[in-house]
Amino acid sequence: MKLLRSRPALLCFAFASLTVVLCFCVPIFSQVTQGPALSDWNYGERIPPVANLPFTATVEFENVNQLGDGTVISHKTYNHIARDSMGRTRHEVHQWIGANGSQETKIIRITLYDPATRTTTELSPLTKTARQISGMAPYPVSSPRPGSKTASSSEDLGTQTIEGLQVRGERISQTFPANILGNDRPFIVSAEYWYSEELQINLRSKRSDPRVGTQTIQVTQLLRREPDADLFTIPEGYQVTNQALSQLQAYAGSASVDGFSANGLAKAGVGRTSIPTCVYCPNPEYTDKARAAKLSGSVVLRLVVTAEGNAENITVVRKLGLGLDEKAVEAVQQWRFKPASGPDGNPVATVVPVEVTFRLR
Repeated sequence: MKLLRSRPALLCFAFASLTVVLCFCVPIFSQVTQGPALSDWNYGERIPPVANLPFTATVEFENVNQLGDGTVISHKTYNHIARDSMGRTRHEVHQWIGANGSQETKIIRITLYDPATRTTTELSPLTKTARQISGMAPYPVSSPRPGSKTASSSEDLGTQTIEGLQVRGERISQTFPANILGNDRPFIVSAEYWYSEELQINLRSKRSDPRVGTQTIQVTQLLRREPDADLFTIPEGYQVTNQALSQLQAYAGSASVDGFSANGLAKAGVGRTSIPTCVYCPNPEYTDKARAAKLSGSVVLRLVVTAEGNAENITVVRKLGLGLDEKAVEAVQQWRFKPASGPDGNPVATVVPVEVTFRLR
C-alpha cells in the first residue's frame, strides 16, 4: 500500500512500550487482558499458557460504532491463535478491513510466548524483525475490583455449546456515575463472556460501550490438535534483538517499593501496577519535508499517563527531525488512555516510554 498521507496507526504495547507504524487503516493493539474488566477494549484473545490443552483457531473481531449523526462505522479482522502441549502460545494479528472487505488480510504482528523461559517474542513481518523480552510473566486476568468508582452487576447467562464445547455465559455491567469522566449523566458499559472451562479461554465476547461502540469477538474454526511446532519459532531471515524485562523497567524510570518512584509516579507493569491502554489514539501526520526526503525512523517519547487517562509531561528522548518530533508530540497529546491501576485497584499516574515509528510505504 503506497502511503500518500498518514494512515491510522499500528499500536503495540510491549511492557509499557508503544510503537506506532503509519501504514494501516485501523488502529491495532496488542493483546490485552481477557475477562470481565469492562474498562478494557479487547484487541486480542487472551490465551493462558496452559500445558496439555493444544488447539488452533481463528478469532473474528468486529467493531461497530454509530456516530451522533447516525453514521455507522464498522471494521473487522480475522486473527489466528494457537497453543501447543507445552503451553506455548501464538497470537497472529491481521490488518483491519471494512465490514464488507475480503477475509484475505495481511499479517501485521505475531506475538509468541514461551512459559518455560518466560520469554515474549514480538515478530514484525513488515520489517522482518523479532524482539524478544525475557523474564515476562503472561498477561494476568483482570476483573472489576471491589471498592472501585463504578458500580458493577453480574448476571449468569447459563450454558450453551460453541464449537462443540460447553461454555458458560456471564454478563457484567458497570454504571459510570455523572462527572467521573467528564460525563454530564450516568452511562452503562456492559459485556458478556462465554467461557470454556475445558480450554480455559473465552469462545465468544461482546462488549457495548456508548463511548466507542460495540465489539464482538468470536472463536471459530477451532481444531483441538497439536499445532505445527514451526508456529512457535522465529522464521529464518528475521533480525533478532533481545531485552531483559529489567532493562525495560529501568527505561521507564527508577522506582522504589511496589513500583512507585520518589515523585509518586508508578511504573507501568511493575509490582502490582497494571499497564495503561490507549483507547483514543489519533495518529501523527507526516510533514511535507519528511515525505519529500522519504524519511523513516522512530521518535521516542517519555510521558506521564495521568490517573484520568490523559497524556502529560511529554518529552522527546530520541529525535528524528524534519518536524516529525513535533508531529509525534502533537498526536500523543490528544491520546486518551484507560489508566493503570495501582495495588489497591484505583487509577494511578504512570510514566511510560512511547516509540512512534514513521514509515512510508
